[in-house]
Amino acid sequence: MKILLVDDDPLFLELSKTFLEVFHDITSDTVNSAREALQRLEKNSYDVVVSDYDMPLMDGITFLKTIRDKRIDTPFILFTGVSKDELMHQAIENGADSFIQKIGDPKAQYSELSKRIWQAVSSNTSY
Repeated sequence: MKILLVDDDPLFLELSKTFLEVFHDITSDTVNSAREALQRLEKNSYDVVVSDYDMPLMDGITFLKTIRDKRIDTPFILFTGVSKDELMHQAIENGADSFIQKIGDPKAQYSELSKRIWQAVSSNTSY
């Protein structure tokens, strides 16, 4: 399995990549913008996209809308520090498979992220 991590914070990207690979056996590529992620998605195949919401130039919801408009059906998880119910509804309405907040204990949040990644992959390959 290979996922694409999208976040404008390079330290958070490295932490996410390390946690997922070392503790959850999930390999990932990292990019620091939605535009770069779009380029990767046109060239490579990923099992899941995990994206932040609050990024410059293109936020996570706009990024999600763009990949869905391009008929890229890769499962999408919005992993964000923004805690608005309205944002969660927007994400789901636009085709996100899951919404996770970056709050609390990192070990717990990466365990939850890992669980959601595996669920997205399982449900995507079951039909």
